Amino acid sequence: RGRHRDGGPLRPPADGSVTVISGRRAAREAALLILFGVDATRTMLPEEALALFRANFRDDPDVLEAMYSPELKIEDTKQLAKAMKLLADDGARWAFVERLVKGAMGHLTALDELIARCSLNWKVPRMGIVDRNILRLSAYELAFEPDVPSRVTLNEAIELAKRYGTEDSGAFVNGILDRIAQELGRV
Repeated sequence: RGRHRDGGPLRPPADGSVTVISGRRAAREAALLILFGVDATRTMLPEEALALFRANFRDDPDVLEAMYSPELKIEDTKQLAKAMKLLADDGARWAFVERLVKGAMGHLTALDELIARCSLNWKVPRMGIVDRNILRLSAYELAFEPDVPSRVTLNEAIELAKRYGTEDSGAFVNGILDRIAQELGRV
């Protein structure tokens, strides 16, 4: 089973409810995992990382459980099928994943410069790998995806940071993204 960033098991809500898995949230989580892999290995091109994720992880129940817990009860085959369908090759969500990954990697230098300008006393290479890639992903979305409301981008980034980052990641990402949104006129 998947593990929360604090080492404990990922658990569904106490009331036993299952929330609907958001397609865009699924896409952002997949994009973050791919960007993390590219950043960690420093050897893959975006297309290679997308193909690797598509071939090895996208349909893996353990990966899906880790990505979507607590939203997904892995025993629920309907929920599992829905999670797999969200990232299907012919779906709009996989196209969004590709756009996010290729866009963030294609504009990496400009995004890192923007992040550096908007972060106080932090150099981008010194940031935690999770925080850095959430910032890249979200800065790309703020700069190049005008159909996505900035508040949605910020809220999703904060949730990703709380889930995958450290205890302080949510506030750290929020502060920098607020400045980025202001600089881009997206407030």
